[in-house]
Amino acid sequence: MEKVLEQLGLSNGETKVYLSLLRLGSVPAGPIIKDLGMHRAAVYNLLDILIEKGLVHYVIQANRKYFEATNPKRLFELIESKKQALNQQEIQLREIMPKLKEQRELKAEKQEATIYKGKKGLKSIFEDILKYPKQELLVMGASGQFKEIFHAYFIHWQNRRVKEKINLKIIYSESIKKEKREKELKLSEIRYIPKTSIIPSTIFVYGDKVVTILWSEVPMAFLMRSESVSNSYKNFFDIFWKASKK
Repeated sequence: MEKVLEQLGLSNGETKVYLSLLRLGSVPAGPIIKDLGMHRAAVYNLLDILIEKGLVHYVIQANRKYFEATNPKRLFELIESKKQALNQQEIQLREIMPKLKEQRELKAEKQEATIYKGKKGLKSIFEDILKYPKQELLVMGASGQFKEIFHAYFIHWQNRRVKEKINLKIIYSESIKKEKREKELKLSEIRYIPKTSIIPSTIFVYGDKVVTILWSEVPMAFLMRSESVSNSYKNFFDIFWKASKK
């Protein structure tokens, strides 16, 4: 019973005083203090709060206040007032939601970093890339793990990339040149760098984002959203692109 009343918004002390009054009936503060073993000042303070909430009232008899719990049906009115308050808060929240989203977007445009783990985490990144249609995707340090780990999804994803007209520039290690990836990667330009120059991870650059993937037993990826960082990596990619071979 106490738990239910506390869920309605009554504090633990308010609940105890209210239930005590229901048991005792119309009484001065003394019997309540004795019943609960609480400090006199605390009981009076809690009685004042319950009076404000409409759960307790008092009458004066022989110059003494006699407190009494109101009809428990008053609790339904308390619920109704909470509903109305929540409805009003929801309306106010909806009104300011566009501004809140705008503030987050402005903040996110400056800099945002996220770590992803496992296949599902990496799929989240690949799906995000497809949200940038008709843009260029730069990939360097690739050595075939995407296809090896996500074979069916890799094929499906590449088809969707072509459908979204996302041009791909990719720098592979010469170690997989014999596989002739040009045939399976449409809408793409491929170049190769020597094994000695291989980058230890795969880097995807798209839009204002840079993703670094570590192909460990449990793949991990670090996504950085930053216009300046993305531009820096695009310049870095151009250097490698010019130094690589077809």
